[in-house]
Amino acid sequence: MTNLILATSNGTGMGHITRQLAIALSLSDDHQATIFSLSKGLPMVEPMGVRAEYCPSYDSPWIAAGDWQLYLRDRLSALIEETRADAVVFDGVAPYIGIGKAAALHRDVAFVWMRRGNWKEGVNRAQLKKSSYFDLIIEPLDLAGATSGPMSHGRADFEQVPPISLIGVIDTMARDEARQVLGLPHDKTLALVTLGSGMLGEVAGPGQTATRIILEETDWEIAVTRSSVAKNLVPLGSSQRVHEISGVYPLVRYLSAFDLAISSAGYNAVHELLPAGLPTILVANTATKTDDQSSRAFGVATAGLALAVNDHDLIGLRKGIAKMLDDASRLDLAAAAAETRRSVGGAHVTARLVTDYGERFDTRVPGPAAQARLLYQNGKELAKRLMGPGLTDRVKRAMGRRPSVSGQRTRVTINKGSNSPLGTELSFTETIPAGVLDSLPVEHVLPGSSDDYRAKRLTLIGDYYDVVDQ
Repeated sequence: MTNLILATSNGTGMGHITRQLAIALSLSDDHQATIFSLSKGLPMVEPMGVRAEYCPSYDSPWIAAGDWQLYLRDRLSALIEETRADAVVFDGVAPYIGIGKAAALHRDVAFVWMRRGNWKEGVNRAQLKKSSYFDLIIEPLDLAGATSGPMSHGRADFEQVPPISLIGVIDTMARDEARQVLGLPHDKTLALVTLGSGMLGEVAGPGQTATRIILEETDWEIAVTRSSVAKNLVPLGSSQRVHEISGVYPLVRYLSAFDLAISSAGYNAVHELLPAGLPTILVANTATKTDDQSSRAFGVATAGLALAVNDHDLIGLRKGIAKMLDDASRLDLAAAAAETRRSVGGAHVTARLVTDYGERFDTRVPGPAAQARLLYQNGKELAKRLMGPGLTDRVKRAMGRRPSVSGQRTRVTINKGSNSPLGTELSFTETIPAGVLDSLPVEHVLPGSSDDYRAKRLTLIGDYYDVVDQ
């Protein structure tokens, strides 16, 4: 048996988690995966039958900023030992130093960086230097074709896999069943508006424009999604023809319910909606930091698989909707998009690739680049500790960099259920309490874990929080 840890960054949506979920669900019965995620969307994955553990991200107010990379190292190291992991697969565009530190401690465990391509030109290139943390780089390809990359940079330990999607991995519902489960009318034409979490970029403007045009020009009804991590929402208005779909995950299971989609152009949206054969207008989020949604959206549009506009082009959106109101245009797009279903088998390919790699992996011998990078990072941490949080923040400001949020450790009581003025109650739990990740510290423990692991985690709480005994 190969044991995998599928790790994700915090992200601005559900993309990283969804790709890792697709891989976990594609494993054969003789392999096991544990998802380890910094995303507050992780509770959505728990019902999918994959063991998962939440870890506070670097922007959490509960872990002192100067401690967080070491905290991540220790959390990941403890989970590696608990699960007897053969490989750690990280999905994200910015590997954390703590991951490199964990890799240095576990040289007999394969570390893999899975990074989707389609980065904006000239953006985030410094992160590519962190390839030295990893033994293998995997790039899921993109239906937009040549716009994918530029990720390999000549490394021999680099693999490209087909686009990764939940299509073909999980069961989907028939049209009537999907509408019944979602509480949508059975006898109406339905448009889906799903523009992402709104954590980056504008979704209210395009969403409001789309719903207004459809309500004015047709007798259709509209379903608007609400992500569990949403920050900037599409206004629903007062029309009874607009329905809210909240907390539904994964949406791919219900796509047969809809006749048209107006969607963001994120990786997962494109690689679910199009293979599902849903005629789609892609609204590219131009405010993303790394992902070039415009090139993805217009790339698939050029191939005749969808229509595309940028998020600020409301006139273009109006024209796109007008075209989609024509039945023949929708049918043509649906047929072309459905042909891509055979191209999105990357989850199964990646599952086989990483399990085989983990089985074959022996011991990492760090190269000069990896050794130099860890030496540099260790030196920086030593300097920060010697200077203390105050002087460190002044130096950062002098260099034009953002200072640390906090150099102080959070004072907590553990599972006492009190409102003591001495501290904040910390939840040490196998179940992530609903709706508290922004307001209370949570130390989530892998369900079904051993007593030794729980004891180790309690020790880490003592290392990184100021625990008050009561």
